[in-house]
Amino acid sequence: MNKLSSKSKSRVRGSKRQELEINLPFVLGVAAAIFVVVYAILLLFRDTYLGILFYERGFTQYVAVALAAIVAAITILKYIKLRYEYRALNRIWIADHIPLNQPESHEVKYFQERLTKDGNLVAMRCSRILKAYIQSGDRAVANEFALDDSSFYLSASESSYSIPRILVWAIPLLGFIGTVIGISQAVNGFSGFLEQAGDVEQIKEGIGTVTGGLAVAFDTTLLALFLSVVVMIPLVLVERYESRLLLGIDVFINDKLLPRLRDKNKHLDEAAVDRAVKDAIDGHFPNPEALVEPAQLYAQQAAQALAQGFMAEISKVQDVNSQVMDRVTQIRELATQDRQEFMTFFTQQQQASQELIYQIKTTVDEIRSKNVATANDLSDRTQEISNQLENAAKALEHRVAALEQASSKFSDFKNLQSSLDDSLRSLEKTAQLETVLVGVRDNLGKLEPILQQLNKPRRITLVEQDGNNK
Repeated sequence: MNKLSSKSKSRVRGSKRQELEINLPFVLGVAAAIFVVVYAILLLFRDTYLGILFYERGFTQYVAVALAAIVAAITILKYIKLRYEYRALNRIWIADHIPLNQPESHEVKYFQERLTKDGNLVAMRCSRILKAYIQSGDRAVANEFALDDSSFYLSASESSYSIPRILVWAIPLLGFIGTVIGISQAVNGFSGFLEQAGDVEQIKEGIGTVTGGLAVAFDTTLLALFLSVVVMIPLVLVERYESRLLLGIDVFINDKLLPRLRDKNKHLDEAAVDRAVKDAIDGHFPNPEALVEPAQLYAQQAAQALAQGFMAEISKVQDVNSQVMDRVTQIRELATQDRQEFMTFFTQQQQASQELIYQIKTTVDEIRSKNVATANDLSDRTQEISNQLENAAKALEHRVAALEQASSKFSDFKNLQSSLDDSLRSLEKTAQLETVLVGVRDNLGKLEPILQQLNKPRRITLVEQDGNNK
């Protein structure tokens, strides 16, 4: 049976399973049609920004649109095929009158051939599973084949999207290549503009070259990113749509088809199996009574050997236990000694710390008392100095007042001199000059001491008296 099942599985697995594959030349043809249609539509908007973006920004724009057209063609064709398979999944059913528990039945074989002719994915998978079941007659083989088929389609679905994923990844790279080309053009144009900038027209041409290169740089990246987003979202949705289709087919096979198949092991004759087992035991095993005496002898010998070995091991364990106890006692004594030494050291350190704290407190108190005395002495000295400054200020005020009196006397002297001049002039007029001169001489004689006193230099001296030197 194993040879038959393996041969049937290899024969069935040799069939083609490409129901969800898409023809590559057909994809390229659809992509070319999309490319031509897009540029034909954009030809109507050639003078607008959209036309300039697609037609006048370098070769990378054409390549990016072509790759996006290929991805769009794959997405569209995949969706059309998956939509057809979804309709087939919703339409298929297995009639109750088909005896699937009888793999040799003609109705089962006819049902399997009809599924093969149907051509859709769910029918082909059910057909292959029924073919393996008909050839093996066992549901386990069919179940194993169904699991193999499911894993194959999952792997094939994953690999079928590798090319469009690569193209979606390559479209932004083309945009970056166009960006590098545009920036290179702008830099070259700017360097040429700096070398040949002579008049206004040349400056305008140079600025146009620079801005044109920057426009190429930004527009290529813009178009590439836009196209990658536009084609990537439908591609992801279609991939998810295909995953749901494969999951729905697996659910249909596991719920509707496999439970109705027959398991070969359930139809074995239990009585025949019991008789075969009993005959095998009677023919190959000795009489139980003949085995009792040797078993008892063996058990006694084993018990004696076990007891001797156990006593030997117990003695070894006791020796090891005594050594361990001695070692534990030594360790305990060492730990006690170390603990006593540590407590002694800790007590000494505590006493030293207390003495140090007392010395620090004493020093702080002395410093605090000295600071208070110094502050009081400084306050007294400050009061004395302020008193001395007040006395000096008062003496200075007296000196200033004396100076003000002297200046007033000097102004009186000027007034007197002016009056004398007036008197002289009047005496000249009245011919009493001699008498007036005598009077003037007398007055000048009286004023001479005052003038001498006023002409003397004056010096003001501020003397600071120390309160301790009285």
